Amino acid sequence: MKTAQGLVILGFVALFAVAIKSTNDNRLLQQQITAQKQFIEQKDALIDSLHSELFNANCVIGRVELSLEHLNEVEPKAFIEYSRYFDHETE
Repeated sequence: MKTAQGLVILGFVALFAVAIKSTNDNRLLQQQITAQKQFIEQKDALIDSLHSELFNANCVIGRVELSLEHLNEVEPKAFIEYSRYFDHETE
């Protein structure tokens, strides 16, 4: 009879130990998940910022191209001089 009670008590102790370990593991996983979510949010913010900068840079490039097309129509010699300088002097 005492051995049966001892086994039951030992079983409860083992079950309690497993429950405590499981709880600690869950806390650790939650901390890791929180850290990963923060990391992802930071990277998303960086990507959004870089996307905005790229959009602005592309707008400026478009304006420069339109201006150069206009210069080619109005002053072809100036456009040729600009192209020569750009191709050979700015490397």
